[in-house]
Amino acid sequence: MKRKIFVCMLMVALFTIVGAISVSADDIRVQVDGIYAEFDVPPIIIEGRTLLPARAVVEMLGGEIEWNGELQQVQIFKNDIHIVLIIDDNIAYLNDQVRELDVPPQLIEGRTLVPLRFITESFGLDIDFYYGTVFIQTPENPMVTSLGLTLADGTELTVIYTPIVRRNAEASVFFTNRPNAVWNLSIRYSAGYGTAAGLGAQVADSTGFVEWSWRIGSNTTPGQWPVTITGNGENIRFYITVVE
Repeated sequence: MKRKIFVCMLMVALFTIVGAISVSADDIRVQVDGIYAEFDVPPIIIEGRTLLPARAVVEMLGGEIEWNGELQQVQIFKNDIHIVLIIDDNIAYLNDQVRELDVPPQLIEGRTLVPLRFITESFGLDIDFYYGTVFIQTPENPMVTSLGLTLADGTELTVIYTPIVRRNAEASVFFTNRPNAVWNLSIRYSAGYGTAAGLGAQVADSTGFVEWSWRIGSNTTPGQWPVTITGNGENIRFYITVVE
């Protein structure tokens, strides 16, 4: 999915889409340690805050959830963390301490949707947002990093990528430069160049945005492997590390 605005800062505010009413957020993707989450109902955005289905969010982050229909209440547990949320109530409880939410949980089509940032940060996890993808980091895995470059024509380029990727998870690389330019990405493993779907030539859109996303094979040898991007007379090299 492509965005019209190039975000070049490594740390950006999450979900800065502003609106006074609910809007569809079908194009938002959520990735946890390289694995894209799947939802049975789409996310929604309310007043610039993104809400996702409660059970899917909690379980993908390693927690447990209980629903009390009579009280319209969600209880969330993970290790020594206990969260209580109430439908349409801006007050939440984190280990019995009051927390005020910007947007309350919602009940939509029989599904409870909760604010992703609040749940994630309550679990002590880091969260970043780039080009329509939410990256959530568990303690074992860095999410994304940036590589700042000055190209031959004097323009600045910030490449954002996942530096450490588990086998059978998704690696991502993206940046914005010249509109409609053709770029190639290759990654060389010990057995040769990668051939996964998503690698190879990509044509930047009218804003200059280009993205690669590919799955690291389950049999890929762990180690540090070079990634090379070529295009417009440029040759960009960096490394990703594949881990078990």
